[in-house]
Amino acid sequence: MLAGTKVFLSHIVAEDAALLAHWFADLELTALLGQQGRSFTLAQEQQWIAARANTVEHERTFAVVLRDSERLIGTCSLHNINLLHGTAELGIAIGDKTVWGKGYGREAVRLLIEYGFRYLNLYNVSLWVHSFNERAYRAYLAAGFREVGRLHGAVHFNGQRYDRILMEVTRNDNGR
Repeated sequence: MLAGTKVFLSHIVAEDAALLAHWFADLELTALLGQQGRSFTLAQEQQWIAARANTVEHERTFAVVLRDSERLIGTCSLHNINLLHGTAELGIAIGDKTVWGKGYGREAVRLLIEYGFRYLNLYNVSLWVHSFNERAYRAYLAAGFREVGRLHGAVHFNGQRYDRILMEVTRNDNGR
């Protein structure tokens, strides 16, 4: 559907549920996504995929797939889409740990932003990230996001307090 040089964004299908359940049973991954202590079952992933099949106006969800092998490596979405105001929130999970740190997530984020600006006529895309997820924070900066606010100590994880960071990118950024 949406192609970059390394990845493309496509539909998530029912057959993806087992792989998603494998990824989202990993407590390290769910913690990085702000779901500390949670894991998700095959039945929960099947329900999640079925809900996405009935796409509602306020959400667009995609599979992140490697171009060279057509292997599913993650998911990404725009949610809380408000077409009246041209705003949405972004979320991404690269579940395949073997490809972490290779720029695939950054490219998927750029494709998703471009989709939002071009096809949904969005003006502002925002996201929240926890300060302990430094790899994601750097990837969002590299994808064009900037930090616009912090809730200091708003996240308690593993006996420590971390900031919850608000980031955004607008249509006017980087000549869009």
